[in-house]
Amino acid sequence: MGVTMEGLEIYDFLRLVFITFIISLIVISIILLVQKKRSNLVNGLTVSITSIISIIVSGINLIIMGYIADELNLAGDVISSYLFLIILGLSIFNLFIYFKNKNSIISA
Repeated sequence: MGVTMEGLEIYDFLRLVFITFIISLIVISIILLVQKKRSNLVNGLTVSITSIISIIVSGINLIIMGYIADELNLAGDVISSYLFLIILGLSIFNLFIYFKNKNSIISA
């Protein structure tokens, strides 16, 4: 299967980072979708920085997982690739929602 450390595979440790980013991006998406026009719980800087950091760290994490799989002669981890794509999609979705809401507030 894979190299284990106290019952958990190496991939499980790295997947926790992906899952943490997915949860934080989902929370930001919910806040963006339900916030009123006048309340500013999340601003553009928060959305942009969170999206950029999530994409960069998750991409580096995915590359590291590839190196680990290559060095240990393991198979690649498809689930982590899907998790990265989910993070990428949620980041783009959050930016789209924020700037769409901002433009509708300006035009109103």
